[in-house]
Amino acid sequence: MKIQSLAIIFIIIILPISLILSSYTKSRVETISFQSQYDSKLNDATHDALKAYQLNSFSSDTADYTNSKIRDIKGSVNTFFNSMSTNFATLGYTKSTLQNYVPALVYTMYDGYYIYSPYNNTWDNEVTDKVIKEAEEIKINDPDYEQAFTNGERLYGLKPYVYYSCRYIKDGIDVVITYSLDNYIQIQGKITDSEGKTHTISKYGYLLSNVSVNEDDVSYKNVSIEKENLLKENIYTEDVLIKNCQYKKINGTKYYKDTDGSVFTVLNGKKIPQKSTTFNYDDNAYNYYKEAYELRKFMQEKGIDKLTTDDIVNIMTGEKYNTNSEENPYFSIKNSYGSAGAIFDFDNENGIESKESNFNTHRIDVIKNSIERNLSIAISNFNDYSSAISTDFRMPKLKDTDWDKIMDNISIISFFQGANIGGKVYNGYSIITNTKNEDVVMEDSIYIKQGGMIYDITEKELTISDAIGIFNINTERRVGTDGSTYFLPVEGTLSYGSIITKDNISDNFKGNLITYIDNYLDENLKKVYYTALGRERYGLYRQKLEIDY
Repeated sequence: MKIQSLAIIFIIIILPISLILSSYTKSRVETISFQSQYDSKLNDATHDALKAYQLNSFSSDTADYTNSKIRDIKGSVNTFFNSMSTNFATLGYTKSTLQNYVPALVYTMYDGYYIYSPYNNTWDNEVTDKVIKEAEEIKINDPDYEQAFTNGERLYGLKPYVYYSCRYIKDGIDVVITYSLDNYIQIQGKITDSEGKTHTISKYGYLLSNVSVNEDDVSYKNVSIEKENLLKENIYTEDVLIKNCQYKKINGTKYYKDTDGSVFTVLNGKKIPQKSTTFNYDDNAYNYYKEAYELRKFMQEKGIDKLTTDDIVNIMTGEKYNTNSEENPYFSIKNSYGSAGAIFDFDNENGIESKESNFNTHRIDVIKNSIERNLSIAISNFNDYSSAISTDFRMPKLKDTDWDKIMDNISIISFFQGANIGGKVYNGYSIITNTKNEDVVMEDSIYIKQGGMIYDITEKELTISDAIGIFNINTERRVGTDGSTYFLPVEGTLSYGSIITKDNISDNFKGNLITYIDNYLDENLKKVYYTALGRERYGLYRQKLEIDY
C-alpha cells in the first residue's frame, strides 16, 4: 500500500509539477535564444548603418559640410531599417512596422549629436494663422488642410543638432562652452572687464599644456614643431587617376597643386580652380600648437581658466543649480574633483589634454548629461507616437563601458524595444563605434609611413629615417568617379605585426598611447608623431568664428 500510495502521490502532485517546470524551462531557453537572436540582429543592423555612413563620408567631396553630413546620416538610417527588415523578415517584421519598435537612433558626432525619432512638424501660431488666412483667401475649403497646420504632422526624422555645451556665470563672465570628443572647445558669450565694459567674445581652439612660443619658434613638450613639406596623395577626378598630387588641407577641404603650379579642389568628382589660394609648405601643425598657446593665454587673461563646477548654470535660464542637491546634473563631477578645483587645469602634471585631468572629467560629464537628458525625453515621448503596440518605452541604463566607446569616437546608438520574445518583452540597444572617419583625429589615428611601409606608432623597435606621420583613413580604399576603379590615397604595405594582428607591439606600451610616446620614443619619432597629429587636427572642418570686442 505504501508503494501504491507513493505512486498515486507522484502522479497527482509530482508529475504535474515536473511537467510545469519542464515547460517553464523550455520557455526560458526559448526566451534566452530569442534574446540572443535579437541582440545579434540589432548589432548587425547597427554595424551596417555605421559602415554605410563611413563609406558615404569617404566618397563625399561636396563643399556644404552640414548638408553632406545630414545626407550621409539619412542614408545610414535607411540602411539600418533595410538591414533590420531583412534580418527580421522571417519573423514577420517589415520596414514600416519596425519603426514602431525603434524609439530612437543616436548619431554622436564630433561636437554634438543627432537623434532620429518621431516628432510633430508644428509651426508657430503666427505662421499658422498666416497660412490659414491665405487658404481662406484663395478659397481652399479643406478641413484637412487647416488641421495639417494646427495639429502638426507626425514625422520620423532627424531632430536639430544638439551641441555638447555647458553655461557658466562667474564674476562678470557669462559664457557657453562647447566641448568635443577631444580637447577642442568653443567659447561664446559676454565678459565684463574691470571698468564695467561688456565684451562679446567668440574663441575656439585646442586645449594643450606644455606649449612654448618664442617669437617664431613653437615647441610642444620640448619638441620643436616646424612647418613641413606638402603631403602627397593619389586622387581620382574626371575619370583620371592623378598620382602623388601635393595638397594642403584647410578647414576640411583639400587644396591640390596641379603640375603647372595652379591650385584646385575636387567637387563632385570635378576639378574646381582656386585663383586666390597659393601655398608652398604645410603650416597646419605649427598653427595648431601656436593657436593652443594663444587660447590658453586668452582664457587666463579673461579669468575663464578659473571656472569651477560651482559656476555651472541652467543653459536656458541662467539660474544656478543647488550644488548640494542631487537635482544638479553635475553633482557627481563636483564630488569627483571638488568644488575648489578649476575645470581648466593647465598645470596638471600630465597636461590638461590627459585623460586624468579635471577638464577631461568635466568634458565627459557634459557629453553624458546632454545625451542622457535629450535621449530620455525622446524615448519617453515615443509612447505618444507608437500606438501600434502597448509597451512602456524607457531609456535603458548605459554601462560605463558603453560610455567609453561613445567618448572614444563617432558612434551610432540604436534601440529596439517592445517586441514580445516569449517570456518577456525585448528591450535592447547596440553601440557601434566608427574608428576610421574624417570628422575626428584621435591619438591612435596616426600611422608612421617610412618608404613603402606603414606602421602603427607602437610597433616594436620602430626606427625612423625620412618618415612622415599620416592619417590612418588615407590608407582606406576609395572608389573612383567611374564607380568601378579603386585606389588608395596613400599607397604602402600595412605592418602585419602592429596594424593587422597587433602582435608585434612594444612591451613598453601599457594601453596609454601618450604616456608611451612621451616616455619611450626618441625625439625624432615624437616630432613626427606630434607634427602629424597637429597637422591633421588643424586641417579638419571646425566652426571658426572669432570675436573679441
